[in-house]
Amino acid sequence: MLRFVVLCLTLTVVRAANENSPCVSGTWASTCPTSPAPYLINMNLELRDFIVAAHNARRNRLALGQLPGYQSARRMAFVRWNADLASRAELNVKQCIRKRDTCHGTARFPNSGQNIAYFAYDPALTDRTDQYLLRQAITNWWLEYKNANMGIINSFPHTWSGKSMSRFAVMAQERNLAVGCAASRFVKNNRNHFLVACNYAVKNTVGSPVYVTGPAGSGCQTGVNIDYHGLCKFAENYNI
Repeated sequence: MLRFVVLCLTLTVVRAANENSPCVSGTWASTCPTSPAPYLINMNLELRDFIVAAHNARRNRLALGQLPGYQSARRMAFVRWNADLASRAELNVKQCIRKRDTCHGTARFPNSGQNIAYFAYDPALTDRTDQYLLRQAITNWWLEYKNANMGIINSFPHTWSGKSMSRFAVMAQERNLAVGCAASRFVKNNRNHFLVACNYAVKNTVGSPVYVTGPAGSGCQTGVNIDYHGLCKFAENYNI
């Protein structure tokens, strides 16, 4: 029987990058297989646009109040790609293991958030393209909305005893105006492996709202986005 395994991980505590940290070396970790050699997927324009659109479409639906159980958001940011966050994500996926890192912050985004997904599948499943697996990762993160509620949105908790919801929460954070992702592929134990990390402009802060509720776009100082009417325009400025 063919098996398809999906494991996800999210970072809950982050620190700004430390230039003395081993995770800035950029080399493949000793935990990676060597034959065949692991490799980074080519995060080309098509994949970057796909990732950005996948985030904005979901955030837009949430902001418009169209996600079951959630109220509309008054000032939800439009997400764009950030190369520095993507470069930091490369450092994570070069570990070839599910492992939280503390160096994904950048000079612009020192308190960044992070989502990680890990897939392992039989080589016979040849339809597992890069875009297919990226879609699966983003979908799985977002589906955690079923485990959250408006209480979490209004005030992000210090502890949480329910099912995982933090991956959804970082995607829903209103100030997350930037994302950068990377993914690696490698073979281990005769199975194909795909590890993806996405870094975000900010993480959620305990006691603060994930987003402020209100009529969609009513808090946007620059107006609403022409393509996503629940999101603010690209030029909207946020305190990060």
